[in-house]
Amino acid sequence: MFALALAMAASALPEASQCQAAALEPEAALAQAIGLQGYIYGYPMVDLLKQRFNETHRVSAGQPVAAPVNAIAIYPHLLTPETQGQLRAPNSDTLYLNAWVDLSKGPVLLEVPEMGGRYYTLAFMDLYAKPWHLGTRTNGGKAMRYALVGPSGGTLPEGYTAFRLPTDTAWMLGRVLVTGEADLAEARRLSQAIRMSGAPGAPVTDAAPMQPFDSLAYFELLNQALRAVPVKPGETALMAQFDLAGFGPAKAFDAGKLSDAEKLGLGCALKVGPQVLARRGFRPRRIDNGWMWSGAMADPGDDFLLRAEVARGGYVNAPEESIYPAAITDGRGEMLDGKRSYRLRFAKGALPPVGAFWSLTAYDRATSQLIANPIRRYAIGDRTRGLKYGRDGSLTIHLSSTRPREGTSNWLPVPPGAFHAVMRLYLPKAEALDGRYRLPAIERIDP
Repeated sequence: MFALALAMAASALPEASQCQAAALEPEAALAQAIGLQGYIYGYPMVDLLKQRFNETHRVSAGQPVAAPVNAIAIYPHLLTPETQGQLRAPNSDTLYLNAWVDLSKGPVLLEVPEMGGRYYTLAFMDLYAKPWHLGTRTNGGKAMRYALVGPSGGTLPEGYTAFRLPTDTAWMLGRVLVTGEADLAEARRLSQAIRMSGAPGAPVTDAAPMQPFDSLAYFELLNQALRAVPVKPGETALMAQFDLAGFGPAKAFDAGKLSDAEKLGLGCALKVGPQVLARRGFRPRRIDNGWMWSGAMADPGDDFLLRAEVARGGYVNAPEESIYPAAITDGRGEMLDGKRSYRLRFAKGALPPVGAFWSLTAYDRATSQLIANPIRRYAIGDRTRGLKYGRDGSLTIHLSSTRPREGTSNWLPVPPGAFHAVMRLYLPKAEALDGRYRLPAIERIDP
């Protein structure tokens, strides 16, 4: 039966018909069942390790950032469709800083300058996709010296504040607020004054992009991650199951030592895994006026499906740092589409309640990326110059793919086809977190 099964380590995934046949073979079916668990559990780990490789190597000519491990790379511009790189649902409000941290050889030192009233955050994503923050909210913008410490430990230098992370590998995505093009140079100067030092990584070299999701390389990367992180309380039995399939923390994964049935089962797990995530999709805890949000996204606990879906969608910050309510439908419940025109009206005194800033961005629904538009505006918010308010103090934002008759002052261009909108609230106030504040619905404007 398995003469048709594949040499899976670097080949294409099985066909649906092969997976249907494999469901009747006990060894293959068991491998698929455990492999699907591993796919869902390990999605953020594999995605992050893939991203680490692709951002510590030069994998394309137009790559916006590349730096060795334990070194900061600063995005050269506010993000646009041309400069967004691999980021999903990026903002165009802040200058991004990117770094991959390796704490396996001891603490990595981080020095931040006096930032004053300028908002910034340094978000560290551990391998479980949980964010940990330093910045305006935690230190008030004061100059600080931190020692990043992972489970491998190490000596804490005198004069440094310990900042502990649960995994030795972490991704730092920093954001420094830019109030406009004229402010970009100062934001860049302050970003460059943020210094990181630790055990140096290998120099950046050219490489083909890593894409582990379409072969058993997925389980090789997952195995590397599981062998490097401490086993979490309550997950011993799950890790034993992963060991049984060859990719758990007590094993060294070797696709060449798997039987044909095991290879086929794990390949079928990779085949069906994306479909499971897509069908499950994002399930918000709150839907109000079409805006969806879940406070559980930053810490899903044992909801591994939610954790995988968050990673697939682009990761999140802790809610006290920022929240991103998203809308895929208008006030009628119909899907947002750039073939139509919309408006978002805030009554007087009803703008998003924040301690830092708010903005609205539209993304292509299929890719979660910015799409080019004629006025090169990719976000609109409280720092947008020239906004026009109504006589009653209200603010109306126009969303359309073509210039509205009201002009460009309050226009947020949207993609010409299916899109979704994201409202960003940085340092959201209590009423935004507990539901007392309600974003208005996106209204469709009939011709």
